[in-house]
Amino acid sequence: MSKLKLVFKLFVVVFIVLLLALAAFIFTFDPNNYKDTITAQVEKQTGRELRIDGDISLSVFPWVGIKVENVELANAAGFSEQPFARIAQLDVKVMLMPLLSKELEVDKVRLHGLFASLETDKEGNNNWSDLAAQDEPAKTQPAVKAEEPARQSPVLAALAINGIELVDATVNWSDAQNNVQSRLSDFDLTTGAIRFNEPVDFQLSTSAKHNEPDLEAMINLTSNLTFNEAFTNILLDTFKLELTANAPGLLKEQLSLSVLSDINIDIDQQLASLSNTQVSAMGAVLHASLEVNSLLSEPAMSGTVHTDMINLRDVMNRLGITLPSMASDSSLTRVAYASRVKANAQQIELDDIKLSLDESEMTGWLHVVDMLQPIVRYKLHMSPINVDDYLPPAASDAATETRSAGNEADGGAPAGDATAADQDPEIALPVELLRELDLQGELTMASVTVNELPVTDVLMKTQAKAGLVRIDPLQLKSLDGNASASVMINVKGETPDYAIGLKASDIHPAPVLNPLLVGVFGEQDVTMEGAANVVADIKTRGSRISQIKQAAKGQLRFDMGKTILQGVDFEHYVRNVVADYLATKSVPVPAEWRGSFDPKTKTAFHRVHASAKVANGDITNKDLILDSSRIKVKGEGVVNIIRNDMDYNALVDIEPTRRQTTAEKLLDQPLAVRIHGPFEQLAYDVDKKQLKQVLSKMLEAEAKAKLKKEIDEEKAKLKQKAEEEEEELKQKIEDKLKDKLKGLF
Repeated sequence: MSKLKLVFKLFVVVFIVLLLALAAFIFTFDPNNYKDTITAQVEKQTGRELRIDGDISLSVFPWVGIKVENVELANAAGFSEQPFARIAQLDVKVMLMPLLSKELEVDKVRLHGLFASLETDKEGNNNWSDLAAQDEPAKTQPAVKAEEPARQSPVLAALAINGIELVDATVNWSDAQNNVQSRLSDFDLTTGAIRFNEPVDFQLSTSAKHNEPDLEAMINLTSNLTFNEAFTNILLDTFKLELTANAPGLLKEQLSLSVLSDINIDIDQQLASLSNTQVSAMGAVLHASLEVNSLLSEPAMSGTVHTDMINLRDVMNRLGITLPSMASDSSLTRVAYASRVKANAQQIELDDIKLSLDESEMTGWLHVVDMLQPIVRYKLHMSPINVDDYLPPAASDAATETRSAGNEADGGAPAGDATAADQDPEIALPVELLRELDLQGELTMASVTVNELPVTDVLMKTQAKAGLVRIDPLQLKSLDGNASASVMINVKGETPDYAIGLKASDIHPAPVLNPLLVGVFGEQDVTMEGAANVVADIKTRGSRISQIKQAAKGQLRFDMGKTILQGVDFEHYVRNVVADYLATKSVPVPAEWRGSFDPKTKTAFHRVHASAKVANGDITNKDLILDSSRIKVKGEGVVNIIRNDMDYNALVDIEPTRRQTTAEKLLDQPLAVRIHGPFEQLAYDVDKKQLKQVLSKMLEAEAKAKLKKEIDEEKAKLKQKAEEEEEELKQKIEDKLKDKLKGLF
């Protein structure tokens, strides 16, 4: 027992001596004496110079800590002269004794004046990969498939950090290969006391600058952060991100973005939720409630999103985006969106879509099954919409005159070769996207108004795959009739191919044809009433409108039954042509014979027919027929859709009520009229040679008839005279015979 006590006393003495020695070492040890050793070891390991210009302070008990000032690590060879990293001050202290109980108690962590410069040269080499290589294992282990994390016991039993103070940090990014320069400066991160399961206030602020594109931004972030002992449940309550940005090349004015949300992350369940989320920018507000599943393996998001009513016109203006001129000033001033959303890295599903567009609304669903290919499926419905509100306003006559005057002031010359490409630009089809796109969808529309023309009951089914796009069927009701069409676009080859087929029945084309008729017949109001059947089958190809017109080939057919044409007085027109021509030949025609034009004149045709072939930029018609009881019009000719002109010959045949005078007889002959020239300045030429031939034959026939009549009359007179003389002679003979007989008796 006495020996045991002796051993114990010796142990105590030795322990006290060691403790005193340790204390003496601690209080007499100066780490600044080892700066050269430290810097030499760093340079040996990294090949870079380490400078420690400030003091190094150590503490052991009760706090184990280090404080170091003005530390700088040189840049890699071949890069800029500024240091790779620099620290003005680092101060970290940890309470020693609680560590033995798995409790971490830290004084406020201070990191001031952090500077880092990340650089890539023109060859793509960077200034940090050599440092990362120091930490790589000697032998690469085969990858192991990630498994869902198992629930683990807490690493720490308790945590107490009196706060984090990261002040005045700067990070530069320089990419010489892509000429990109970025900078984060004035980066500050401060927190309150950090404890498990207790809210921690934190604030983050920084300024950012970027050169491609030119951008300057200020970022502020605040939240209350709560996490548990295992760091498996993280709550960001009242998360708030505020960003202001100036980008002269992108934004017309300063962008102000605000994000509010309550974020809850559960690592064990691999679940994150974002509730009460609100994103505000440029007067637009988005609300969302989202959940993210399989957070650490294959994240998948689901939830709902909706916006407040947005003045999209104002947002575009504030973003510096110029919208095309629209007929209605209220267009795009009331836009809102709502839907359910499901998405992961490969696909996105939008269900219960409700897109409000001013007075209209689109509903349905849209699924992007594969965003890489992409594969798209949809089914959408549009309520009544007036497309005219979103089209450019009709040009006024005054504006047209102003443009004409401007052209005349410039010498009246056309735009010429300098603007030829602008007038016939290349059609910007997303060729590569269409070649990869796999799309199937259906769009229905209750009614659409285009150019004041109502279209109802629209059904449009679209399919696209491997560069071949088909809209078939495209069905609609319009002009009191039905129409069915198919459209094809093929971008598999270098030059796009197009095809369109159309069948329309019982349509009343007056709203479409009436303006054309006014242009053909003059300024008077001309209208057409009746139902028509239209068939079209056109194929073409090209990258510009001119090429598409030139390459167009196909057939057109137009048929109408009972048709009433008002405002075109064929007989009055032909009477005046005849009277004017006869006047040049000194053939008198009574003024009242000409008659007067009656704009209410109606001509009822029992048949209207025309067919045409389309080829080489020409629409060629050879069988125009307008057939009525007294008037028949036949025609043939060519309309050129490249030059926008026509050369057409019409034959107007009128059956007059009388055929007595020369004028009436000439009126009974078919009149040939040539219509030619550009659409905006058509010319009408009467075939006077034909009139001359007809009149010559008519006068010759009249002269022959008159001469024959005179001859016949003279013959009749001679015959009558001969008969009278013969009767007189006969009478004389009889009288003489009577006298002789009287003498005998």
